[in-house]
Amino acid sequence: ELSDATMAVLRKIGRALGAPLGTGPDHDPLLRTERRETRGETQRDAVLQVLLARGLPVSAAFPRHLAELQPVSTAVLIRAALECRDEHDFLRLARDG
Repeated sequence: ELSDATMAVLRKIGRALGAPLGTGPDHDPLLRTERRETRGETQRDAVLQVLLARGLPVSAAFPRHLAELQPVSTAVLIRAALECRDEHDFLRLARDG
């Protein structure tokens, strides 16, 4: 795993090299993967926060089940987290979109 400092340098280099060509982070495989992983982590954190704020318990396996839902939009996941009755219901709503 790359350190935060290394990632910062790689991002800076990528921007500098990409600017003259009109390319951005999603044109670079490393940065595209990094951004996708970060978005996934943010989605999972938001869903867990909504479920816990609603007082709905989640199993130890829930983070794995949630990760398996990718790619599902953040809007679908949050709507499912707001409307579900329990973990099983959340997973059903998220899959059905």
